[in-house]
Amino acid sequence: MKPPKLDIKALAAARRNDGVVLLTVGRSTRAIRKVSEFEAVIAIDRYGEIVWRREFDFCIMDCRRSASDTLLVMGTDGRAVEIGLDGTLLRQWYCSPRFPEGLDGIPLETGKLHHTIAEPEPGRLLSLSVEHLPLECPDGEWTHFMGDTVVLFDRDGRIEQEISLAGILDLRRMCYGSDAPYWANQGWPRTRDWTHGNCAIVDPSDGGILVSLRHQDCVIKIRRDGELAWILGDPNGWREAQAGKLLKIDGGRPFYHQHDLSFTSNGDLMLFDNGTAGAAPPAPEQPIAERRSFALAYAVDERAMTATETWRYGDIPYSHYVSGVCEMPNGNRFIACTGLCHAADGARVEIPPQGVGSIVLKEVSPNGDVVFLAEIRDAAAAPDRGWNGFRPEYLPRELSDRLR
Repeated sequence: MKPPKLDIKALAAARRNDGVVLLTVGRSTRAIRKVSEFEAVIAIDRYGEIVWRREFDFCIMDCRRSASDTLLVMGTDGRAVEIGLDGTLLRQWYCSPRFPEGLDGIPLETGKLHHTIAEPEPGRLLSLSVEHLPLECPDGEWTHFMGDTVVLFDRDGRIEQEISLAGILDLRRMCYGSDAPYWANQGWPRTRDWTHGNCAIVDPSDGGILVSLRHQDCVIKIRRDGELAWILGDPNGWREAQAGKLLKIDGGRPFYHQHDLSFTSNGDLMLFDNGTAGAAPPAPEQPIAERRSFALAYAVDERAMTATETWRYGDIPYSHYVSGVCEMPNGNRFIACTGLCHAADGARVEIPPQGVGSIVLKEVSPNGDVVFLAEIRDAAAAPDRGWNGFRPEYLPRELSDRLR
């Protein structure tokens, strides 16, 4: 399978940083599959050239720089790997329940790693896993729900801490998307997708863990002792126990089905607002033709329990799922709209894999000037055979020169 090509629409190379932006790319709706026709981490330089790629024989999602300047790559099948900048496989972790026959690597005794992996401090890895739990009140065909757990483990596979979100959030709060067949397609039938965590990062100021929960339309912060510190998101539907943890948002509309948390150089919390559903129950779901995606940043004041919007960028296409944004050293923001999905006639589709996937990459300066714009698409692709990605990760020149 041929690798993707960038169709560059705009480029101001002199206003972009040296180094590269890493992005995982693949064919089909990779989040629910173990293999696809093409899977790779690619590196895009300041001139818009794909200068490096490392292919995989399993579907991948997140790719992040580790504390030891290697790359951590998350698979979609319950494994994660560490590779050197020369592409060498250094280490593989896998979840024992998903691979009962074992793999050549280090087993982890947890349900299923998914979406994201990071190394917030040397030797300690952070990811998300799951627990399959019965619904207190079965609802029609639904008998169970999938709850996320936050997992901290060392490089030898010893789990240091696993925090169950079912223990700190309202199990009765079901938002739009919870009835999607995400977990049924992975072997758990009749299972509501309650939280659908997709990112976890550590707050460097105090070690708390921030988690993005797509199907709760919120970001939460958990203290290291497992206590819920706050909730940032649409206030609809929260009961008394959690309502007191809501941050008051000073800014535009809340975000929906968001991805990719990070901190900017001045400490603001940045994320990609997919805009999927465009509401939280009991408000009605927004028609798909009216939905918009944004890149956002907030200044969070934990003492005042407020989140003040400091940046909103919306001149991007509606990206149904995945996607992300990262800050560059010169202050630019690189936005990856990697979950575009359209029918053959160009109309938006509700749930992948109904449409053809494509990617739009855009970098803007602090005042909003476009310094890079490119597309990855395959106009001849059949539904579920287009391109798809995840989130961007910047790698500085001193490291990108070592990619081989």
